[in-house]
Amino acid sequence: MNRPLLYILALAILGCTSAPPPAPDPTGTPTAAPSKPKSASNFLTEAGKTIIRTKKGRPWLMEAFKVHYKDAAQQAALDNVDWILSDTAGNKLIRIQAPKAVYRIEKETVEFAGGVQARRYDTRDLIKANKMTWNGKTGVLRGSEGVSWDRGKTHIQGDTATTTDKLERILVDGHVRVTTVLEGDPFDTGG
Repeated sequence: MNRPLLYILALAILGCTSAPPPAPDPTGTPTAAPSKPKSASNFLTEAGKTIIRTKKGRPWLMEAFKVHYKDAAQQAALDNVDWILSDTAGNKLIRIQAPKAVYRIEKETVEFAGGVQARRYDTRDLIKANKMTWNGKTGVLRGSEGVSWDRGKTHIQGDTATTTDKLERILVDGHVRVTTVLEGDPFDTGG
């Protein structure tokens, strides 16, 4: 065999037998992800919906498909809203559904818009309005731009409606029209 070829072969074998490089030092313990900012602590996301819960005042829960929160204005614009108000014992009082709403945090108001429907849980009363505003400080619910109220066989229409958030009393105002079913003959004097 050729001597130069043996030298090259020996050099190649001996040159490749050096020790492997040292292992890197182990890394430190992984850190947790940063927490949510304080201003967004009331917002949770669940199955494509954003859920907002109140932390002060009357307990309520709002679900929305989309939320656009403005920290400087302390308000959230919401799409496809489903809002439920409860009493202090946790009993559901009223449910409001609307295509859009604006939640003003500092004023404690929720302004619903566009085909708003409010339903009272215990009596199944239904109030419909183009706009509806709930004031959390006063507990007043006000519908405007055309309102209808259905309770049993009674239907009342008007321009505006004002009630407590428990729907205990309701005042319908402006171009009021009432349709109801009367029991018996209203002209029968009984004699």
